[in-house]
Amino acid sequence: MEENPKKIRVESENGIKTITINNPGRKNSVDDASALLLRDEILASYHDGTRVMVLCGAGGDFSSGADLSGNMQNPKEYNVVRHLQEDINPIVMGIHQAPFPVIAKIRGVAAGMSLNFALACDLIYASPTAMFSQIFTNIGLSSDAGGAFFMIRKLGYARAFELMSGAARISAREAESWGLINRVVAHEELDAFVAEVAQKLAKGPSIALKNTKRNLREAWDGSLASTLEMEAQNQGENFKTEDFIEGVMAFVQKRPPQFQGK
Repeated sequence: MEENPKKIRVESENGIKTITINNPGRKNSVDDASALLLRDEILASYHDGTRVMVLCGAGGDFSSGADLSGNMQNPKEYNVVRHLQEDINPIVMGIHQAPFPVIAKIRGVAAGMSLNFALACDLIYASPTAMFSQIFTNIGLSSDAGGAFFMIRKLGYARAFELMSGAARISAREAESWGLINRVVAHEELDAFVAEVAQKLAKGPSIALKNTKRNLREAWDGSLASTLEMEAQNQGENFKTEDFIEGVMAFVQKRPPQFQGK
């Protein structure tokens, strides 16, 4: 395991990279230096053999969002626009556009900017005691890190505005029932459940999974015509892979496929 003094912990094994926000004394809040490390680690994952990424927090919380303690000394002189554009937005885009599945594993608080990191993931699993909040208006801010983008698409305008304008606290069960997260998993079973999902995905056909993400993103942002074209082009790539041949052979031979990501 690799650990650094900047409150981000990284572990990679069998193609699964786990990134842990490691500042439990402050509910895993993310300061500027940690955001840079998180950004760089996520982007490095595109080229280091990562097949699945898991994003989580140390101790009992995911993350309470940005650590404002240093910036509040002189907020009018702090260049928050630059910080968001150069440090935070690349984290969100890096997660959202990753060519592999990204899983958020959430216990405790997931709030503000860090909630939006989780919403950028492909899969979100949470313990029953998890609490979600777009907390920005409580301190006189509006959303950042893609909160508006993800909330309106998952919940619709009226509910998104109600929850964001009021900085509402959303329980795990509410988040699950509204489609904000994938599933609530018993607290003591969450680690094993996420590990099983990650292992299954890591053993899957990585090129096909990458293209599945690309198809869904195009369907989200584009038209039916553009999605049909994206699907056709990606299927052409899939047909040329060794994993496709292996998948067909395994189906014919009635055995589990052994995908290689080729």
